[in-house]
Amino acid sequence: MTRKPDSKFVLFAGASAIALGLMAPAAMAQDSDAPDSTRTLATVTVTTQKTEQSIQDVPIAVSAFDEDAINRLQLTGGADLVKAVPNVSFTKGNFTGANFKIRGIGNDAVAQSSDAGVGIHQNDVPLFASFLYEQEYFDIQRVEVLRGPQGTLYGRNSTGGVVNIITRKPVFEEFQANAELTYGNYNTFKGRGMVNVPLGEAAALRIAGAITQRDGYTDNTVTGNDVNGRDLWSVRATLGFEPAENFRGWLSYEHFDEDDNRIRAGKQLCKKDPTKTSYAGIPITGLDTLVTSLGCQEAPLSDSYDRVNSAGTLGGGLGIIAGLLNGDAFTTPMDPNLRHIESALEPVYKAEQDLFTLKLEFDLGENMKLTSLTSHNETSQVSVDDYNKIAPTVAFNTTAGPFFVAPGAEAVYDLLFPGGVVSDPQLGVSNLFRTFDVSGGATKALTQEFRLQSDLDGPMNFNLGVIYVDGEAIDPQDNQAGYYVLSNSLSALTQLNNALGGAIFGGLTPLDTLNPDDDGNVLNSLEGFGRNYFRSLSPYKLESTALFGELYYDISDDLKFTLGVRYTDDQKEQDVVPSALFTPVSALPEAGVPTGKLTADFQETTGRIGLDWSPSLDFTNDTLIYGFYSKGYKGGGINPPQPAGSNLFPQTFEPEFVNSFEVGTKNTFANNTQSLNLTGFYYDYEGYQITQIVNRSSVNFNVDAELTGLELEYLWTPADNWLLTANLGLLNAELKDTTGIDVLDRTAGDPNFVVLKNASTYSNCVVSAQGYATVLGAIQGGLLANGSTRGLCAGAFAGAEGSFGLGDVSYVDGNGDTQTIGALTPFEGISKDLDGNKLPLAPEMTLNLAAEYTFAGVGNSNWDLTVRGDYYYQADSYSRVWNTGRDELDSWSNVNLSVLLHNDESGWGVEAFAKNLTDEEVITGAYLTDDSSGLFTNVFTTEPALYGITVKKSW
Repeated sequence: MTRKPDSKFVLFAGASAIALGLMAPAAMAQDSDAPDSTRTLATVTVTTQKTEQSIQDVPIAVSAFDEDAINRLQLTGGADLVKAVPNVSFTKGNFTGANFKIRGIGNDAVAQSSDAGVGIHQNDVPLFASFLYEQEYFDIQRVEVLRGPQGTLYGRNSTGGVVNIITRKPVFEEFQANAELTYGNYNTFKGRGMVNVPLGEAAALRIAGAITQRDGYTDNTVTGNDVNGRDLWSVRATLGFEPAENFRGWLSYEHFDEDDNRIRAGKQLCKKDPTKTSYAGIPITGLDTLVTSLGCQEAPLSDSYDRVNSAGTLGGGLGIIAGLLNGDAFTTPMDPNLRHIESALEPVYKAEQDLFTLKLEFDLGENMKLTSLTSHNETSQVSVDDYNKIAPTVAFNTTAGPFFVAPGAEAVYDLLFPGGVVSDPQLGVSNLFRTFDVSGGATKALTQEFRLQSDLDGPMNFNLGVIYVDGEAIDPQDNQAGYYVLSNSLSALTQLNNALGGAIFGGLTPLDTLNPDDDGNVLNSLEGFGRNYFRSLSPYKLESTALFGELYYDISDDLKFTLGVRYTDDQKEQDVVPSALFTPVSALPEAGVPTGKLTADFQETTGRIGLDWSPSLDFTNDTLIYGFYSKGYKGGGINPPQPAGSNLFPQTFEPEFVNSFEVGTKNTFANNTQSLNLTGFYYDYEGYQITQIVNRSSVNFNVDAELTGLELEYLWTPADNWLLTANLGLLNAELKDTTGIDVLDRTAGDPNFVVLKNASTYSNCVVSAQGYATVLGAIQGGLLANGSTRGLCAGAFAGAEGSFGLGDVSYVDGNGDTQTIGALTPFEGISKDLDGNKLPLAPEMTLNLAAEYTFAGVGNSNWDLTVRGDYYYQADSYSRVWNTGRDELDSWSNVNLSVLLHNDESGWGVEAFAKNLTDEEVITGAYLTDDSSGLFTNVFTTEPALYGITVKKSW
């Protein structure tokens, strides 16, 4: 994928934080000055600008939710924020990650070295790796979501925005405690609790914890068990202290642990591409059929409930070569239920985090504060999934017809695979085609930030900071970091190769051995050599230093000027560990040993500039109007490894930049019973980082885009005890001056060309239809051996066009240029013009509507009853920039309801709740796999209807 030749590229960029602020649905306050003592909107305090301010006074696009709002909105974790913040989308990713997007910007790059488009922070600490998707909120003071690029307020820069989770801190001289228990469907059990213990007058210890256990809501129809369950827990201890009036701080330790059968990706969808038996009226027979199926073909997801044609995949095709299969192993119709999978083994999902944070504050006189923020974070994560989540319907060595046994292997076939049974060191003994994958990573990171803030009496103030980040991927083998694909057909071919003395692909490749104490455990039988499976590792280190700050100048009492500047120095290093498949021990003597290092460094000066004005207007209680220009920056990185000796794609990818223009206004009116916030923005998005699979590696490229949008947030208390909310996000996010080759449509619809499969690498290529037909005709005429078309993608006939009476052929590429190539010369494909195509996961509209009513003093008692309903709608979007039918993600909606009976005096409360009340099966994202996997699509879905009862008590 490339920019068009005349597209521009900016070397310097910056960050901003602008647009409207949202008063999160919060407790209403009584205003004695309002008519009839009407309830008014409470003040929501945020620390987005590193000082406590009302959200309505902050000229930044920020939404804030305190713990009460989190509970009432049923924001269990990061994924739920989409239902409360305009222009936000979220989906799980294919490789244990997730993609949280604000205004269409997140992280569409797949690389260990790629930076987050939306920075995830906890207590202002930028997390090198986070569990925004896995971990659930507990004992939270507030969650702030900053919309728009930033770099002058937070330690780590980002192009999309920031999510900052602020935990509750110890309270001095006061004992506090609370506890809550939840029971719900799918045998859900949740527990939350906190205790705050004072330690004298100037110290306190706060300990909080949470646990979630739930049966799976996905049926594994092979084993009959429920999978996709949850078993996770967290604990946090925070020690607060203030030994002197000018010195205070806190030390926190948090541990998170998950060990369950959560699936990494959901259903696999495919429109089967059948194996061809003829082309242009010419028969295709024998080995030549192996290059005719791509596995899956282009079709909308709603029409893609077939099973992949395994003959068009690396594992399935090699199973045919090994004499185990005689065609497609997946022949029966697939169960269309998105919450039914077929897995030979139960999924494994493990995640763990240890986060230490120390914050110290020093008052340097009455008008200056110095803050030190230190963190150390270690994470590990691993997921084992059935690669296809569909069970084969054809056993090894049971189909009719001749096998394609590798030449010379006939005598040893029955000895190696008696009855078609393969003994695989990772996947066990089976006579069925089985493929699994392992994805994971482990990191550790240190951050140190210093910040100096002023609170001067004059018109000028400032906020200055410096941060150092040192992060790395830990020893990949010990922690199963990286990515592995395991298949018993790959093991069978390895065994066959070794029995023939390395005759098939050269060199002996002894299989990894099983751990005798845990027979059949995938994780305990990986030595990391890539002998009989695919392995990709990317050990990575980051060292980043940045200076940042903002200057504030009061031009008048109601007009303020802001100037922010940041200098960032990112140093990235990745060990070269060549991707491995069928790698002889002589070529890779030690597992995961690097053969070199790749480095990439980026230095950028960025910033923002703008004005905010607070005029006194007759028709509002408070008004803020602001406008800012800023530049956002996200560092470039290093692409995943390639096979040894190959040069298939660039080793690095460039940074991305956002030139942002925003204007907004925040207003409260009608005696503080209503608030209306509006913002409009325009982004010139340059160097947008996006991934495309090249030869089984996710490779990142840079292209350009343009985004415009509008956001509206409205709150209203129309009468006593009422609260109404409406949030609207409108977004138009389009690619500019970009071309690319769609792996689902390599011919770009040109009928003069055909897509074939390389029979050795199982990547796809394009050749002329005339050339392909000519070679097939020569085979049928006895001029060429059967199986000759298998060499077309490898270039076996390139340059020999004259011998077949052929010449050159032409096509028009995505730039409108005519290209000429030999009729028998293979090439990657014909590029398309992507100008105007929509960015992935950038819906044109998001809408949230909510109504809440509190019946005070039910039955003349001290109990209040609060009833709340939330409705969320997200317009349709795309999963890829090609915007094909396969890429379309349907619009979806969500309804939540809750009823809370609470007594503030006693601290008791009982709540009945329902999430996704209508039990919608929503596809939030999709991942297209590569050529060698058959071009199927993994989809990611929301949770089903969840309901239950929670009992709460506070002291």
